[in-house]
Amino acid sequence: MSKDQLADINVGVTDGLLTPDQQDYDHENEHQTQQQQEQLQQQLKQQQQQQQQQQHQPSHVPVGLVEFEGETILIDSVDWRKSRLLIIQLTASFLVFILFGLGDQAIGTLIPELQKHYKINDREISYIFLMNVTGYLVMAICSNVSHVNLGVGGVAVMGATLITSAYLAVSMKPPFAVLLISYFFAGCGSGSLDASLNSWIANLVDSNQLLGILHGCWGIGSLITPSLITFLLEKPNNPWKWNTYYILLAVIGASILILIAYTFRLETPKKYKYLSKIRHETSKHEIELDDLQDLSSSQDDYDLNEMSSSSGLEDLDNNSDSGEDDVHHVSFSEALKLPLIWGFASILFIYVGGESAFGAWLVTYLMRLKDWKYTASSHMATMFWLGLTAGRIGLGFVTAHFFKTELIANMVYIVLSLLGYIAFYMLLFTHAVILLFIVVFVTGAVVGPIFPTTIVAALAILPARLQTVGIGFICAFGGGGAAGIPSLIGLLAHSSLGLASFPGVIIVMFALLTVLWLLVMLRYRKQYKRTFI
Repeated sequence: MSKDQLADINVGVTDGLLTPDQQDYDHENEHQTQQQQEQLQQQLKQQQQQQQQQQHQPSHVPVGLVEFEGETILIDSVDWRKSRLLIIQLTASFLVFILFGLGDQAIGTLIPELQKHYKINDREISYIFLMNVTGYLVMAICSNVSHVNLGVGGVAVMGATLITSAYLAVSMKPPFAVLLISYFFAGCGSGSLDASLNSWIANLVDSNQLLGILHGCWGIGSLITPSLITFLLEKPNNPWKWNTYYILLAVIGASILILIAYTFRLETPKKYKYLSKIRHETSKHEIELDDLQDLSSSQDDYDLNEMSSSSGLEDLDNNSDSGEDDVHHVSFSEALKLPLIWGFASILFIYVGGESAFGAWLVTYLMRLKDWKYTASSHMATMFWLGLTAGRIGLGFVTAHFFKTELIANMVYIVLSLLGYIAFYMLLFTHAVILLFIVVFVTGAVVGPIFPTTIVAALAILPARLQTVGIGFICAFGGGGAAGIPSLIGLLAHSSLGLASFPGVIIVMFALLTVLWLLVMLRYRKQYKRTFI
């Protein structure tokens, strides 16, 4: 080998080596990068540990007395296992929803009696449902204002007062116009209680199960109503008049009003504002954790030094703090501009409307078109509400433990409900009466958990700044379907289509519900995180 060749080789080797200064600089850079990685991983680990510890303390609200805006507020535990007061409040809430069921199904069961007494047709019967839903929608619009000014306790007392007064007025056999006005105020009362109690329970431990029980209690009231009214109106000795049933409702309502006024007396407007502020701060903390996880997962693709300079921890803190006041103070009008709020509200409106319309018109449909006796028809309605009650109470636990997310669980329940209504319609043309009873029970069971599961899913998807305003509106607007869709069935029954269109309308509504929920699931399945509140 020549000297020139050896010289070329030496030059190549020398060019490939780093000087001592360059080596020290690279080692220092590598050391700094490792330190930053360790610091980021340690911070992420601490955040994850805190989140795991807080899964069983979901509200992140300290228990005890708090001074807020000149008022001493009692912050009780959000775990029903640790608070006797909370158990009593939940019991009062469950009784409210039993009263809802007793009242909501009274119209459908008493349609023949009301038509006989007032000499009205199906279209005029639908006006009762229409006035009820109008009251619901009024309270949906006023939900945020009423909560800010009255607090959870004040809204609950107002709602119970309106319902009790309305039932008392109806019990006096008023003129039909006064009866319609009474049902408007009954709708206002139901709407305010529905929005208030759903939002309140959604922020407790075991919210999925508790909401299932809450709406299961509505099913209990609905389950009792057809058979109870049939028994009272057809008993051999001293049968009741239709209006006497409303006296019973007014007495129950007055008792619940007293219980609510006492147990919710500490749920003041200042407490409502304070808890909203705390939940907003908690949501900020969780958003920061999500951003830290995103930073950690992207380390393989980007240099950590570059990340720190462009979108590092300092910027993360700044971004999370920016606009804090704007995030916390979201007006009701601003919330209503968001399609997400209207999407969930529409889903619940369709669901509640279809569910209630089926129960409300089932007795009349079977008697008029299938020549069933009144007793057998009311038993069929009872079977539906029995299944719905069992589904709401039992399947809430199934949702929490056997489904990965509420999105998947609700999709399963909605599809099974649609299939159940289709099976019901097909069996109407056969003589398989026993099988029809079974299908109606199973359909009610899978219909039952859709409402509470939707509330939990909405709570997980909605940003923190929208949860307080949004959940209240979604519940109130959605609950309005309990009167809106039955009134539509009444109008159709009086039209050329007749009551024969009743099963088809229910099937179409649940088919639409299937499409809407599928869109929600496809849109949010990747970013969906189960909430522990």
